[in-house]
Amino acid sequence: MQEEIRLTTFADEVARVPGGKSLQMCYACGTCVSRCIIPWRDPAYNPRRVFHKVILGMRHEVFEDMTLWNCTACDLCYPACPQQIHISEVIGALRQLALEAGYTSPLETVTVDPILCSGCGNCVEVCPYDALHLTSWGSMRISTVDHNRCMGCGNCVAACPNKAIGGGSFADQPIREQLTQIL
Repeated sequence: MQEEIRLTTFADEVARVPGGKSLQMCYACGTCVSRCIIPWRDPAYNPRRVFHKVILGMRHEVFEDMTLWNCTACDLCYPACPQQIHISEVIGALRQLALEAGYTSPLETVTVDPILCSGCGNCVEVCPYDALHLTSWGSMRISTVDHNRCMGCGNCVAACPNKAIGGGSFADQPIREQLTQIL
């Protein structure tokens, strides 16, 4: 009796990660994209294209695709999906594989100034992505950011009473300048 040898594909690898099995059920009909709010901000956002790249074994291209990093897991797409797939779970599985392969989120994220942070935890409470955590810093507690989970929504910036959270486009000065131009 001859033993059957089956090569493991990238799609097989994704299916073994929690949430990744649904990749094989996707019809690639596009309903998810039609319901998603992300294409308004990033027209290149397209889970169908990413899933096709997975099937073709284009690992590097999948891990560098912004669709992986832009999905907020809001699941607006789920109720409309004819296969009842949580696209966010498949994208989460792909994101996990990307992180394991050494890729990191290219999104601009917030930073915490440990000197200004009082450790109140307001930011942790309002973060919808579980990207902020209170950690020990010497004898104090301060907030820290997981840059691979942060989506840059700015909720934490608004909730911080000490203005300890900011950085990049979240810094007070650029925001003041933008508001001044609008007003």
